[in-house]
Amino acid sequence: MNIRKYIAFLRSVEMGSISLAADELGYTQSAVSKMIADLENEWDVNLLTRNHYGIELSSEGLSLLPTIREIVRGYDDLNFAVSELHGMRAGQLRLGCFTSLSTSVLPGALKSFKENYPDINIQLQIGEYKQIAAWLQQGKIDCGILDMALSGEVDMNFLLRDKLVAILPEDHPFAAEPKFPIRRIAEENFIALREFQDFEMNGFFEKNHIRPAYSYEVNSDFTLLSMVENGLGISIVHETILHPARFNVVTLPLDKTEYFDVGMGIRKGGEPSTVTKLFMEHIKNSISGELL
Repeated sequence: MNIRKYIAFLRSVEMGSISLAADELGYTQSAVSKMIADLENEWDVNLLTRNHYGIELSSEGLSLLPTIREIVRGYDDLNFAVSELHGMRAGQLRLGCFTSLSTSVLPGALKSFKENYPDINIQLQIGEYKQIAAWLQQGKIDCGILDMALSGEVDMNFLLRDKLVAILPEDHPFAAEPKFPIRRIAEENFIALREFQDFEMNGFFEKNHIRPAYSYEVNSDFTLLSMVENGLGISIVHETILHPARFNVVTLPLDKTEYFDVGMGIRKGGEPSTVTKLFMEHIKNSISGELL
């Protein structure tokens, strides 16, 4: 058994491309193609079908994929166990996370994890909830942080509770109020974060029959915060983006609180590697709880 061939096949499937898998693994495209062809010849099956858009699993490949995943995961666990014998604890983790958490409480947790496991390399991919769920399903990441509402698509454990808050310029008339009335949103210059599908924010507006007066749409959390700081309008954001405080804005709870539960997810029905288990346990201990 040549484990390199299994890894080459698995990464090609996960990335949907032989050339991308070759880049990640440090091989030439022809080398990866040959490894997959060798497996097909050895097993007398067609594992992949190739088209103008990339590659797709054949029915035989789909049938064999779970076993190949387990073999590669076992190989990763074996390498980690061997590294432990040499006092290293080496490995690799692919993590998916959404922007507001990746720029707030996650870096501190990553730092402490790296201090405990300096030889574990982490690849961080930033995306929206649906993207992260898709990456998990496709095997492109080992674990992800996303909305618990997607627990039907991936296996998840609760991590923390987030909520929506209003952010205002410091000289705003409501800056000294204890709460921000959501009815005022339709009367303010509103700065929106433009995302592919912001289900939570849209759902909040629809449930409360709010039609914001959009003055600006931006695609960066930090741009949004800077614009509010400079008095261009108000916004509603997830509280996690405000930790740590980097901008001079006033944060107010809403008079109708909206909570969102965030969890750590893995591929549905999958078994996490030893490295993934270590990381998930560390993150749970580092940042789990409620942001109230």
